[in-house]
Amino acid sequence: MFKYFLKTSLISLFLFGCSSATEIKSLQGEIFGTTWQVKYVDNQIDPEDLNKSLIYELNRINKVFSTYIVDSYISKVNRGEASEFENNEFLKLINLALKIKNQSNGFFNIYINNQYDLNAIAKGYAVDNLAKILNSKNITNFMIEIGGEIRFEGFKGAKNWNFAVIEPSLSKFIHKRFDVKRNLSIATSGDYRNPGHIMNPLTDLPIATKLMSVTVLNETSTAISDAWATALYATPNNEWMQLANKNNIAAYFIYRESEKTVSSSTSKWNELIE
Repeated sequence: MFKYFLKTSLISLFLFGCSSATEIKSLQGEIFGTTWQVKYVDNQIDPEDLNKSLIYELNRINKVFSTYIVDSYISKVNRGEASEFENNEFLKLINLALKIKNQSNGFFNIYINNQYDLNAIAKGYAVDNLAKILNSKNITNFMIEIGGEIRFEGFKGAKNWNFAVIEPSLSKFIHKRFDVKRNLSIATSGDYRNPGHIMNPLTDLPIATKLMSVTVLNETSTAISDAWATALYATPNNEWMQLANKNNIAAYFIYRESEKTVSSSTSKWNELIE
């Protein structure tokens, strides 16, 4: 289980049913203190063998990045028993996190109180690694979800994959539905179910914001979507839209305005969601 320095909402995207005309196979389980699922279209791969490959990879990643496992690599680094420079995978994810930290003006931070915590990017990274496994087995139509971080590729039979953003005001379940017409990664951040628990990484104080949730798309990387959803939610009022557009981030914001729940999106979001 990963430890959160900036907690993201785990179930902020809802997946709709699949076409009954196409056989959609499904695998699922638990990891990182949350759930995972894979839905895919394929008639050649043995589901049991695929399941073993996916579980092996999830457990391997957990042994590298979980702060709750005493002998994980990140735990050893935080105790000074190992160096971040000795593990290429660990160093690669740190470098990506540092790049996003710089781009986000410090609102994404994986090094707090002299301790590494990669939770806000590692779930997305795990999704990307599972996608590589599916691609290596020539599975091109699939959906992967780990604790709300999602990767879509191809189609669900003759139809597009689709998702919905949950209504953060909780006045209704679904805020808006979207069709996925290209390969996309999706991540959402918000604290509407537990107000005040998300901290500003620059002040270590709860965030005061009118933003209720932010959903981020990326065409190639769930890790990037994961990190940017966290960073944008932590950004002060009236700056998140500017920051997202400056970095060409596809983001959808739901926020409070004059006691009403309203939404807006970046130009990049409008390009990717038709």
